[in-house]
Amino acid sequence: MRTVWLAVAVITAFSIQGHAQFFPKSSLDLRGDDFKAKWYSTQLAALKEPSLFALAKNREAESYRFLWLPTFHHPIVVRVGLQADGSWILVTKVASGAGGYSPGTLTTNASRQLTVEEVQRFRSKVENGGFWNAPNPINDQTGTDGSQWIVEGVKAGHYHVIDRWTPKNGPACDLGRFLAFDLGRLNIPKDEIY
Repeated sequence: MRTVWLAVAVITAFSIQGHAQFFPKSSLDLRGDDFKAKWYSTQLAALKEPSLFALAKNREAESYRFLWLPTFHHPIVVRVGLQADGSWILVTKVASGAGGYSPGTLTTNASRQLTVEEVQRFRSKVENGGFWNAPNPINDQTGTDGSQWIVEGVKAGHYHVIDRWTPKNGPACDLGRFLAFDLGRLNIPKDEIY
């Protein structure tokens, strides 16, 4: 499977060269290579997503993103962010490809304003769920297929990313599920949630 992902990353790397850097160097891989950064950046570029890492230069910015890459199903992004007027927006995107292969093209791009209660519940999960202190990178992959759950956050000039393989618990699982199902209201069959 790594060979397929690498081929996808190499083939599509040229298409993301003009984009801002999505992840800090060595933030995703213990080996120090850029395999995951290229793979995830290719998916984010196909989903027409901004760089949250670059957004951290703005100390007023606050935003969080869940990038869900199931090997055999569509890549999904759910992003929330503070707007200039103090409101929060939620953006949900889906691409036509598969998370472990080519991302395909953007097929769903929806947004809505969050309620005050939704924002409070989400921020509570971030602050009380250990997101900002979760270690990264870690080597937690124990199988060949599954899904990558990548959660990024930007607040007060700080950027943090956590990347987990098919998590069953912890901040990536909790925030990913909350963003995808509670806020994003995605309707995904149970057998496709891995």
